[in-house]
Amino acid sequence: MTPAMPSKPLLSSSVFRTRRRRACSCGRSALARIVHLHRRLSHEQFVTSESLARELEVSSRTIKRDIACLRDELGAPIAWDAGTHSYTYTAHCDLLPLLRIDADEALALALAGKTFAAWRGSPLGRALTAALNKIAPIVGGAVSLPVDALSDLLFAPDDPAADAEHRHFALLLEAILRRRELRIVYQKPKAGAAAETRTIHPLHLAYLEHRWMLVAHDPSRRGIRNFVLARIGDAQPTAARFERPANFDRERYLRGSLGRFVGDTDYEVRITVDAEVAPYLRERPWHPSQKITERPNGSIEVSLRLNHLNDIERRVLACGAHAEVLAPAELRERLRRAAAALHARYA
Repeated sequence: MTPAMPSKPLLSSSVFRTRRRRACSCGRSALARIVHLHRRLSHEQFVTSESLARELEVSSRTIKRDIACLRDELGAPIAWDAGTHSYTYTAHCDLLPLLRIDADEALALALAGKTFAAWRGSPLGRALTAALNKIAPIVGGAVSLPVDALSDLLFAPDDPAADAEHRHFALLLEAILRRRELRIVYQKPKAGAAAETRTIHPLHLAYLEHRWMLVAHDPSRRGIRNFVLARIGDAQPTAARFERPANFDRERYLRGSLGRFVGDTDYEVRITVDAEVAPYLRERPWHPSQKITERPNGSIEVSLRLNHLNDIERRVLACGAHAEVLAPAELRERLRRAAAALHARYA
């Protein structure tokens, strides 16, 4: 078993930066040599600096610096044997937990741990959790921010919809990779609608409008359909496998989609947005196809190419009187009817 890493007190920022610079002074070119050195020490009883220098075509002094970096900065259990003039490991050593990461990488690992936990029990979840557990010792030994303190810095509210999405994520991903047919129970959002059992061929997972969506071929409907993961009540693989539709191109399929609705019509959408709302569209575009034409009064004209109008209708409605649709006429008519309905309700 890998020896436990000694617990260390939290470092001050100045000391942490000093140690970080010193640990990194080995450099990227030295990392390959250190990994090679670790492998030799793990599989042989004794290693000399002269033999390693000949193998790696560097000087003996360089090898000694690498050994010092591995022993003093990374904490490897290396000892010098005066009788044989060589180095040896005094205990089993796993190199990965000794490597240092920065605070950003540690934070990413901590957040990833929460995500992996949602997939616990699935084959992918077990693999990811095992990988994270192997890396976990890095965090405590190299970062001045304890992982337990992250809850004081991050606000992560309970989200039942997100939990429902994560429940099936690993199974769906595995089915996509292995081309395994799935039988799902799907609940449409319409009031009074009963849950449906569907047999589908999963093709792609897409994150659209802050929700995960499964793109799948539905053999009974002879076409591609979208399924919101949070609405999948149950999912089970069947014994059957499938071939992906030859004409399915996920990039082309999703290119004109603003949100969860995907269609097969090409719309050129033009909208004017006043100076109050315009900054938000400049800093966070609605769609990759978005083009902005500036106007002298601070307002803008936004043009997009979409294949469905449901999502853009909702975006424009959310802007209220700050936006006006110029084209297409179909979208203008939708907004006119929605405005008339709102006027009637609030009159």
